[in-house]
Amino acid sequence: MVDVHLHPLFSRWLDELEKHDFDVWAEVLALINAVQEFGRALGDPECHPVVVARYDLHALRRTPPSVTTPYAQAPPILRVLFGFVSDDEHREVAVVAIGGDKTTLGNAWYPANVTQAEARIDQWCQQNPTYRPIIVRGGSRR
Repeated sequence: MVDVHLHPLFSRWLDELEKHDFDVWAEVLALINAVQEFGRALGDPECHPVVVARYDLHALRRTPPSVTTPYAQAPPILRVLFGFVSDDEHREVAVVAIGGDKTTLGNAWYPANVTQAEARIDQWCQQNPTYRPIIVRGGSRR
C-alpha cells in the first residue's frame, strides 16, 4: 500500500469531473485506488512513467481499456499525472498533481502539464516540508 495525496487543485478538477461525467469520474478514482494498492508495481496499460519529466512522474491512463477501467473505450482520453516524493527516511508517497483531457492535443498535451504537475508537487512539498520530490532527470535521484 502506498499513501496517495491529492493536490488541492487536482481535487477541484476531480470534483468538477464528478458533476460533469460520473462514470468517467469513477474510472479516475479507480485508477487512483490502483496507485494506492499497487504503488510502483502498477504498470501498462494503467500507468506509465513520464520520460520527459525531471521528477519521478507517472501518467495514469483512462484509455485504453484495462482491468481497472474496462469500459474506457472512447474519449475523453484522460491522463492523470502523479509523482513520488520521499522523506528523510526514504518513505515514499504519491502526490496526484493534475488531470486533463488529451483527446485533441495528443502527446502535445504533456509539456505544459508536466511543468504544471512538477510545480504542484513542489507546492505540496512546501506544505509538507518533510517530503521532497524524487528527481530522476537533471540531477541525482533522491
